[in-house]
Amino acid sequence: MKRVDIRNTMNDIKSNTRGMSRKERLGYIFAYYWLHIFGAVFAVIFIIYFLTHFLFGIKENWIYVTFTNVLTSDEGVNALRDDFIEYTGYDLKEKNVVFNANSYFDATTVQGTNNSYFQAFVAMIEAGDLDAVIGTKDNIAAVGASGRLKDLSSEEMRELFASYSDRFVYCTPIDEEYSEDEVPVGIDISDSTIVGKYGIYTGDCVLGLGAYTKNAEEVLRFLTYISE
Repeated sequence: MKRVDIRNTMNDIKSNTRGMSRKERLGYIFAYYWLHIFGAVFAVIFIIYFLTHFLFGIKENWIYVTFTNVLTSDEGVNALRDDFIEYTGYDLKEKNVVFNANSYFDATTVQGTNNSYFQAFVAMIEAGDLDAVIGTKDNIAAVGASGRLKDLSSEEMRELFASYSDRFVYCTPIDEEYSEDEVPVGIDISDSTIVGKYGIYTGDCVLGLGAYTKNAEEVLRFLTYISE
């Protein structure tokens, strides 16, 4: 490929546009050098994208947990996150740990899901980014009934969470083709440190796993930690 000599190109432009008005000069440059301009712009855009994506891009997560309808301050959630990171030894230079306490919806009613919080929540699940969700028993059961949480009796989950089977929270799926019987979609953690030590919730508290999570083992580590 022939190398473009920028200095000679600039000299040619000056020579060929001598005596032209500013408007005529701009028209000439665009008419004869539009390909060069397009290439330069594309190169700049590509460099910006490269730097943003590879140097400052969003990292993958060790675990992403959403705490729904938290009415207290973020202090308890932040303290839990810090303590859990210390407990696990996660390297945050490698992946993130996200505890999101800004999600407000009531999945038990149509009106309660008609907001941007629920839409964002569903999008996270569908993308496979949400690993676990915590909320009241009714709210988690309603989310599970819609098929957006893992069936804890499924082959991939059964062995992993067998020790919590006596704490399972059940729901009847809306999709009758999946099952006409109740299936476990949550784990009761009402006596965990989330309620006690950290005071994030004050009443019943249930954890469910996102239907497409890839970090079920990390959720198990989280369960182990808050149950100690």
